[in-house]
Amino acid sequence: MNKVFFTFLFIICITSLNAQVSMDEQLKEGNNLLAQKKYSEAILIFDKIIKQSPKNADAYYGRGVAYSGMGNTMEAIADYTRANYFNPQKVEALINRGSTFSNMQKYEDAMNDFNKAIEIAPNRADTYNNRGYLYSLQKKYDKAIVDYDKAIALNKKYSMAYINKAYAWSALGSDSLSIGVLTKLISINPDYSSAYFNRAVMYKQLNNNKLAVADYDSGLKLEPKDATALLKRAEIKDEMGNDAGAAADCSKVIELEPENALAYYTKALAEFDLKQYDKIIEDCTNAIKYKKDYFEAYILRGNAFDFLGDYQAALKDYGSAIEIHPNGSDAFNQRAIAETQKGNLVCALSDFTRAIKITPDNIDLLHKRAVLLFTTKNYDNAIGDYNKILEINPNDTKALVERGDLFLLQNKIDYACADYKRAEKLGDGTAVSKRIFNCK
Repeated sequence: MNKVFFTFLFIICITSLNAQVSMDEQLKEGNNLLAQKKYSEAILIFDKIIKQSPKNADAYYGRGVAYSGMGNTMEAIADYTRANYFNPQKVEALINRGSTFSNMQKYEDAMNDFNKAIEIAPNRADTYNNRGYLYSLQKKYDKAIVDYDKAIALNKKYSMAYINKAYAWSALGSDSLSIGVLTKLISINPDYSSAYFNRAVMYKQLNNNKLAVADYDSGLKLEPKDATALLKRAEIKDEMGNDAGAAADCSKVIELEPENALAYYTKALAEFDLKQYDKIIEDCTNAIKYKKDYFEAYILRGNAFDFLGDYQAALKDYGSAIEIHPNGSDAFNQRAIAETQKGNLVCALSDFTRAIKITPDNIDLLHKRAVLLFTTKNYDNAIGDYNKILEINPNDTKALVERGDLFLLQNKIDYACADYKRAEKLGDGTAVSKRIFNCK
């Protein structure tokens, strides 16, 4: 399922630590550093506390949070384990260790931690949310939804549980139920931008671009610098024909993230419809600068060179795309078109053939090669391509008429007329005049 939800679905607990009086100020200082994401500095504080008090569960827990923030997974697990050992009732350590195990795909260990946390503190919404996400990771979405419902029952404003529940319904194929959950969240928390962004994803999935854009509009009023949402809105605007709006959104992303290759490429796509070929070349060049193997950007820039009549530059870009992705038919197709325009028909035929070898049932490619074979008077092979097209789609009237023309050139009148008559029955107006003029 190709859906992009906008929030991180686990929650790592960063709670105020239960400090002993003698350690109170140091623990508070470490906690404040955690809140500021100054993890290295926090670790120094917790190290100092642990040296003074080797059984201090809160210090081990705090250091575990810092290690988690730094991506030091094994160190974090070790400290959560120590915190739990010295204080078996410390639920936060179990929740965080369970979440870490989940990310490591150690699902059984994670489930044990979440279940134990629920036994100790059955009324914590975050534990049910995290266990629900663990079920989602295992594609047990029905069980996940039960846990999300429990989390919401314990905390009706628990936004993350709503987001996770919406994702689970979507994974089960119920986009409408997913939208219902997100709509409920918006009614409870209308200032939560992720609810709008995720509902926009669902509307896009249902091909309701208008409502998707409206939700991106609402979310971006709350979070105007969300680059992912801006890019998603740009893609939809481009689909809807609002090319100027799409380009403007991409420009905003580029202001926020000057090295975002996708933003340059998406902007170039919008500019293609606006026929701004010089801008396309500039933006694709930037996309390639920040993503060296940007296959699609090479092809799009090649297209722009094509339209400007710079076939040599176009051929070079298509060649680069082929080097990056030799098993993709599109670059061979585009290079064949450019070669045809330059009059390199032998090279064009070779590239069409290589493209067809990769995607043998691509009717568009077969049509193009058939026309080129016709042009070079290679009639039998052209007929072979039309035969293949009609095997794939017996109602392709264009193939019928063009094959009929080839039969006519070979003086195979009966075959030609059969094709014209068949195309005529399928409603092709061109076939009518050809049948009247050439057939008895």
